[in-house]
Amino acid sequence: MKRRDFLVRSTMVAMALGTTGCGLGAKRYNFKEEYTSFTHKVEAPKPKSGTMPMGEVGTTGIKVSKLCFGSHMPLDAVKYEDERRKIIHEAYDYGVNFFDVYDIGQKVFQFEPMGRHLAPMINDVVISIIHWPYDGRTSEEEMERDLRLFKRDYIDLVRLHINQPNNIGGPDSPLWDKVLRYKEKGYIRAVGLAIHDIEQLDSYIDRYPLDYVLFPYNFHHNIGWTGERPDDYDPLPARLRKRGIGVLTMKPFAGDNLATPFKNVARQLVSDEGQIFNQAALRYVINSGIDADAIFTGMYTFNHFYENLPAFFDITITDEERKLLKKLSKIADKHADALLPPHYKFLNKWATGKTHTMLG
Repeated sequence: MKRRDFLVRSTMVAMALGTTGCGLGAKRYNFKEEYTSFTHKVEAPKPKSGTMPMGEVGTTGIKVSKLCFGSHMPLDAVKYEDERRKIIHEAYDYGVNFFDVYDIGQKVFQFEPMGRHLAPMINDVVISIIHWPYDGRTSEEEMERDLRLFKRDYIDLVRLHINQPNNIGGPDSPLWDKVLRYKEKGYIRAVGLAIHDIEQLDSYIDRYPLDYVLFPYNFHHNIGWTGERPDDYDPLPARLRKRGIGVLTMKPFAGDNLATPFKNVARQLVSDEGQIFNQAALRYVINSGIDADAIFTGMYTFNHFYENLPAFFDITITDEERKLLKKLSKIADKHADALLPPHYKFLNKWATGKTHTMLG
């Protein structure tokens, strides 16, 4: 069976899944995480044309495609600049106008190349970045550099990240006052925050005028975000909407370390060798009721883009897709902890043995 994931790693984690109690019968499924040398060979079919749904980031007036093209990628993919340019241009041709660009984050250093790739349509796209001065630059010097590399008078969305080293995005960071001042001067259109834990928001939401919040949400890690957890958190999206704060989501496939294992198992659970996992996972978020302004996901091959795009052209989630996600979530309850690295194990606190009611 063909495999369409080309993440770069040199290791393989393999384990057999026992499916007793998961409604899958006595058969055992191969639940493994495989990584091969990076390739740009296109195996996924090119999607037919369609209409990309649009959203608005909170009450900012910034119109964005519901699919945000992320630049999270393995380091071995960075050198393929020409392939990257072609993917970016094709995404734009399909209606994607929203690009989240990493630089020192993940050490992929994409500000400079993405500035070149987006140059032909730079005034027609929405750019999202993390403000993270490095190489000895001050915040002011970093902001000047960002504007210069993107050849813009402003950056649309700029966020701070709580989990950055040295608490650079923490609630007492001087960077908050600086990015808010840049917004007042017109260099930034919207200031936001990336969180991985609902409780992290408490130190910020009453202290800073946030325009948007970016948080993980998917078919498995979802309960606390929607108010369905036993300790009854207020639904985060509703809390944000009341304040006019934008709702942006990430990790639609349950995170890097689970995406490939889930897809491998999905191909063994269904006869369709196509893109059912990617599209099911994305349609879950689209139809979940949280009404995300946009969904962030990293894409660095045509396969990734071609597998994801159809979910936005046809948002209807099928019964087959619901059943698949429900099975995968039950499997993940038993095995996700073994596959997640220590710094991502916190995700499991949002998976308390039940899925969103949308899956039944």
